[in-house]
Amino acid sequence: MKPSELLKQKIDEEAKVLKNNFGGESYWAIQNIVRRIDFILPLFWKRDGWSEQEIDTYREFFNYGWAPILKQYYTDINLNVHQPFPLMTDEMVSWTDSNIQLSGKVEFCKQLLSYEKAGLITITSPKENEFTFSYSHKITGIEQFDKMSMDFYKEKIVERIITEKKKAKPFDKERIKEELRKIIKNPDGKMISYETTPEIDEYYNQQGHYHILRLQGYDDFDTTDKFGGIEYWKYVDIIELVTGTALMHMEACLELVKRNPNVNLLNILSYTHFKDKTISSYSNYLGMSKDKIEQIFSCLTLSKENFDYYLEYPSTPPPMYFQVSDNLTIRSIAGCLSNPFSLLNRELKRKFRSDYDKAVNRREDRFRKELFMFFPDKRIIKIPREINISFNGIKTDIDAVVFDSKTGTLGIFQLKWQDPFAKDMTERYSRMSNLFPKANEWVSKMKFWATNNTSKTIFNSLQINKQLKERVEIKEICCFVISRNQMNFTGMEIADETVAWSSWHQLIESQAKIKTDIDDPIREMFVKIKSFSPEKRINMEELPQAEDIEVQIGKIKVFYKK
Repeated sequence: MKPSELLKQKIDEEAKVLKNNFGGESYWAIQNIVRRIDFILPLFWKRDGWSEQEIDTYREFFNYGWAPILKQYYTDINLNVHQPFPLMTDEMVSWTDSNIQLSGKVEFCKQLLSYEKAGLITITSPKENEFTFSYSHKITGIEQFDKMSMDFYKEKIVERIITEKKKAKPFDKERIKEELRKIIKNPDGKMISYETTPEIDEYYNQQGHYHILRLQGYDDFDTTDKFGGIEYWKYVDIIELVTGTALMHMEACLELVKRNPNVNLLNILSYTHFKDKTISSYSNYLGMSKDKIEQIFSCLTLSKENFDYYLEYPSTPPPMYFQVSDNLTIRSIAGCLSNPFSLLNRELKRKFRSDYDKAVNRREDRFRKELFMFFPDKRIIKIPREINISFNGIKTDIDAVVFDSKTGTLGIFQLKWQDPFAKDMTERYSRMSNLFPKANEWVSKMKFWATNNTSKTIFNSLQINKQLKERVEIKEICCFVISRNQMNFTGMEIADETVAWSSWHQLIESQAKIKTDIDDPIREMFVKIKSFSPEKRINMEELPQAEDIEVQIGKIKVFYKK
């Protein structure tokens, strides 16, 4: 038996202890799980005697472990029964934490098995009940470069936008916090209540807006795209408002605990709502019909209809709402502050597939317009449409075309707007197989077409001739493949080094960071992207080093040492 097969057998055996071991109502188990992730994921950043790595590891196991544990109780919950609100106890905290941690360790090991299947690591078993893994590629983790580019975009571009928005509509933050403290009440010395003011609401609505600007996925669709007859911006607006309310509630809860340390934060942080009252409240506030509000909320809520597939994704973000009866939901702080678009965009695809496909087909035009913003000079001719090419039996298309009438540099682009993915290896394989084989085939066709045609023929095919004021020859052709999200994959070598391959955020970062004196914007973009390839970046900035890992599950030990 292979070491990976033996490891799977052993962790499956150890995981049996997690099976329905609560001994109470499923609703109570779900409440406990939501309450703990609402504390651990957004708020657990320090503990006496714990190192930063220990805290990160604890949180990581919570990320992996909460969904599989919750799924089994979601399977059993009876939505026709309205259960009383249970207060959290030390015993319940102990049960929840131990189960989520064990579940997280099991799921982490399953993730290692999927990494081995994907050819990223090799698992060995030097001793009985001991398993170690090593990385299969000399250069591992180049995916981090895409993450680093996205972080640059958030920190340098998005934060600048937020700063400008704050200047345009400033708030006295400390005064708002003082007003918030004034409205907080503490019924029975255990719970929390408050009635907000328009000014407090407006401040936190703004904070919700800023929060989602930092999230991946909020701009996956155009604001005017419709899903189930409702524009995407209305879904986003609801997310902003709920996120702002969650931020306000979290800060109110923290303020109350400061005032009265006897209040158990776990009993007040996760908020239980009657669905009909919530829908009515937002309907009145936004002037939208209740049916539309209910449709939007159904795409933000983990329910009996969608939990089975959504909770299968490894380390998936929590949803904003958990349905626990026909008319009762739990609003999750962790769900509001992680990434609500993970569930929303999947639900839009599942519930409104025809609308979703239409919106995806319109992405290319948006992508092209945003790309053209890098070429503001009037000497750059931009073709605002896809161009179809047919030559000697070759049929393909060019997603974007730019031509520098001064230098004679032609830029041709293939644009790939792939959905983001997290840790699911099936989705990772799908992204890779949809990107590289097709892109390499396109590059090959473009080279053959370009080398077998004159400048005049190429201009005519690309419809550039209509905008040329005088005769110009093509001096150089720069070929680009730009992916909206991921471009760098460990183990996937770029086949054609004469092409500029880049993710969208890598393009943005390379344009901002690398300085040149090239008076040729198309060539300049090409050079900057090539200078920012993983092979070049490794020489400029080191990849984050993998930490030593040791996971103990019963008698089993799984570890990695540098």
